[in-house]
Amino acid sequence: MKYLFWNTYRNADINSILSDLIVENKISVVILSEYVAEMDELIKLLSLKGVSMMQYPTTGCDRICILGKISLAMKPQLQTDYYSIQIIDDNLVLCCVHLNSQIFSGNEEYREIVIERIIFDVENLEKELKSNNTVIVGDFNVNPYDQTCVNARYFHSLPVYEETKRKSRTVAGKEFKMFYNPMWNLMGDFDEPYGTYYYNSNNAISTYWNFYDQVIIRPALRERFIDENLKILTRTERKSLLDDKMHPNHNISDHLPIIFEIKENNHGS
Repeated sequence: MKYLFWNTYRNADINSILSDLIVENKISVVILSEYVAEMDELIKLLSLKGVSMMQYPTTGCDRICILGKISLAMKPQLQTDYYSIQIIDDNLVLCCVHLNSQIFSGNEEYREIVIERIIFDVENLEKELKSNNTVIVGDFNVNPYDQTCVNARYFHSLPVYEETKRKSRTVAGKEFKMFYNPMWNLMGDFDEPYGTYYYNSNNAISTYWNFYDQVIIRPALRERFIDENLKILTRTERKSLLDDKMHPNHNISDHLPIIFEIKENNHGS
């Protein structure tokens, strides 16, 4: 099953491009943040292209919109200001996030509290389902190497699967479960694009390109995660998402979308 996440930058005219991305990449689940276009129009555009999708409830989480194939069994769970949790096919926990910006709000402590709540809610649902099939995806507004991504108290998402196979580690007498973060494999300048978000800062530390848009998974899903289908998209067949400097085109969105695929199992998720 293929997933797409995109922060659409409050672009009310994005549906044509979005529908092309969904159809061309054979997407089953679409997660959007800062989406202000007409959802009914998007669903109609998809229908005209032979793709039947519906919007899933995220009432209570205005920062996230989710739609997917009509045949998909999606059950909404907890919805808060910053994240929407869904269960797919009674088996997979999908947590969709849009955290506050470190560039424009600078409130790191507030984001840490939100992340601790996300982990608490996800782990409770994992216990209830007796499953570790969990995906967290969205606009994290931090990079994979930032402390809230790697710190055991927060996402605890690490770049090396062999280490995450131990599933958890103990720090100061407390056990912390791990996530595997495949986004590290896209970092650096060997391949373009160099990130999902470009910001030219005059701060002492600036990497210019950032990986704010991420997917992290529990180690239990590693064998079902298709490495080569984790991509940052830069164009549709008809239109580039980049400007003439090869940065995200702000007339479309200041973020680039990501896609990934998780192989279906016997439960269909």
